Amino acid sequence: MAFNSPEEELEQFLASQPSWLRKILLLDFSFTKDEGIAWSESDWFQNGGKVEEEYIRLLQRVPEKWRDHCERKKLDALKGLPTVPSGRPRKDSIAHEAEQLRLSGKSYAQTARALNLKHGEGSTTPERIRKLLKSRRHPTPDKT
Repeated sequence: MAFNSPEEELEQFLASQPSWLRKILLLDFSFTKDEGIAWSESDWFQNGGKVEEEYIRLLQRVPEKWRDHCERKKLDALKGLPTVPSGRPRKDSIAHEAEQLRLSGKSYAQTARALNLKHGEGSTTPERIRKLLKSRRHPTPDKT
């Protein structure tokens, strides 16, 4: 029997499956009590791979639904994983202050002392100031 479009063929395939299997294929694991019982009594663990392969084959022929499926699969795989912690906060304001002090003629040591007075003792050192300012300089092109 021929179908008009890949999307209709996909819908027909899903309609021919039990509701609990449709939910598994659609990555919706909110079973009702009856669906949970039917799933546990099924032979899904032995034959489910074939049904899923057919579903994936049909799904890949409908690009929009395939993208949605891949996105849901990715989100499902990442669910429960810890997020990556953010890194150290940038020191843009201190770098700007240090740059202004350096432009006014202060040495790295004098700049560090001034910033330590303002932001608290131990906030910075002359070496940290030098590296902070160096990291913000734009590299000059080679003149070769």
